[in-house]
Amino acid sequence: MSSETFVTAIFLITAIIAAGVLVNAVFPSIYMASETFVSSSHEMDDRLRTDIAIVNTVINETGIAYIWVKNIGVNPIGESLIPRFDIYLGKTGEIRRMEYDKDAGKTPTEGRWNFELYDDNNNGLWERGETLEIVAHSGNVAEGDRMTFQIVLTNGVRRNIEFTVV
Repeated sequence: MSSETFVTAIFLITAIIAAGVLVNAVFPSIYMASETFVSSSHEMDDRLRTDIAIVNTVINETGIAYIWVKNIGVNPIGESLIPRFDIYLGKTGEIRRMEYDKDAGKTPTEGRWNFELYDDNNNGLWERGETLEIVAHSGNVAEGDRMTFQIVLTNGVRRNIEFTVV
C-alpha cells in the first residue's frame, strides 16, 4: 500500500513540474503574441483614423509646385511632425524624394520643400478640415510635362496625384 502511495506521489510531483515547465515555456509566447496583436491593432486604428486628400496642384515652368492637402481624418497631426513627412515630386518616371527646407518663409531651392499650415484655431495641430500648403521645387519643367506628387505621413498613410504642367 505504501509503495502505491509513493508511486502516486512521484507521478503527481512529476505532473506538477511538467505543468510548470510547460506554462513557463508557453506563457511568454502567448504574452508576446498578445502584445504584438495589441500594438498592431493600435497602429491600424491610427491609420484608419488618419486620412488626407490632395485638393489642388499648381506648378510653374521654373518647377515650383504648390500643393494643397486637406486633413479629412479624425486624427489631428502635430505641426512638429509635418517636416518628417516624405514628399516626392518629379516628372513621371523621374520622381525623387524632396528634402525639407526649414526656411518656410521663402521659396525652397531645387530638390527641397517647405510648408504653411492654415491652422484655423492656432493650436499647432493639423486638424480635420484644415489645409496644408506644400511648396516644393522639382527643377525646370516644360509645358505639357506629366508630374507625379506623393506624400507619405509618418504613420505610413500616403496619397499621390499625377498632373500636367500648364
